[in-house]
Amino acid sequence: MSVNVMVFAGNVGSDMEVRVTPNGKSIGRFKVAVNSGWGDNKKTAWVTCKMFNERADNIAPYIKKGMLVTVSGELSVDEWEKDGVKNKSVCCIVNDLQLPSQKQPNQQPQVQATSEMSLEELDEDVPF
Repeated sequence: MSVNVMVFAGNVGSDMEVRVTPNGKSIGRFKVAVNSGWGDNKKTAWVTCKMFNERADNIAPYIKKGMLVTVSGELSVDEWEKDGVKNKSVCCIVNDLQLPSQKQPNQQPQVQATSEMSLEELDEDVPF
């Protein structure tokens, strides 16, 4: 049995680009900057994310440069040759994509702790 799943979060590098193949199929593509390490050891890896057909067409208007996304999907490696040089790039075929929630103006959280609330009052609002 083989498991091929990658899950990561990061910022989108540019708006999602959708191209159409000669067969009429859509391929959506965007890159996500994934940070690892900290301090002087902090590194950024760019992961190319791909979506196909209706999924790409439907989600493209929402993928904007700079937004934080969480992606899960299948690891893939793109290979190509240019000027006699073989190249490889890590790619994710997206299965699930989480976008930041869009809060409405003046929307308040359901449970709001203030200095005037006691812990007992707060506990009454918590369902567990």
